Parts: sequence; structure tokens; C-alpha cells
Amino acid sequence: MTKPLDSSNLFKEVARRIRVRKDQQAYVYNILESHEGVASYSTLDHKPGDGHRDLLLSIPVAFLSEVEELLTRLSREMREDTGEIIYDLDNAKEF
Repeated sequence: MTKPLDSSNLFKEVARRIRVRKDQQAYVYNILESHEGVASYSTLDHKPGDGHRDLLLSIPVAFLSEVEELLTRLSREMREDTGEIIYDLDNAKEF
């Protein structure tokens, strides 16, 4: 038997700010877009010459653990390839 849908979290979202190296931003965008519906993002303002981009992720509560797992895997992959990581600005930690 399936459990009834918990509608209390259906439309709730969590906002997360992450930082990625500028030359990795397109890759991160593509990965997020390929996981359709788990998060939306926007690029926050930056100054010319900044070597990074800060992204604001809007994550439905139902997908929060999935997105955190995705960011952890992606950060681990980037660390192995380039030595860079995805940084969680809100919680001051690496993924």
C-alpha cells in the first residue's frame, strides 16, 4: 500500500547559496539542468574579475537530500579533476 502524499511540504522550498569556480560554472549549470525539477538556480551578482560565481538554489523540500547528495558527488568529482570544490555559503562547509 502506498503512503498518502504529505501535502504540508509539497510547495515548501529551501534556499541554498553555493560557490563554484568561474570556469566550472557552465558544467555545474548543465548538471543541475540535467536533473530536471530537483532544483532551480540563479547566478547572484558578481564583480568583474571575480574568479567564482555564487548561485542561489531553490530546492523543494522533497528533493533536499537528493540535491545535497548530488552536490557532494559533483564536488568530489571536481576535486579529483581540478582540485576545486563546491562550497556551501550558508553552512560554511564544503560539499
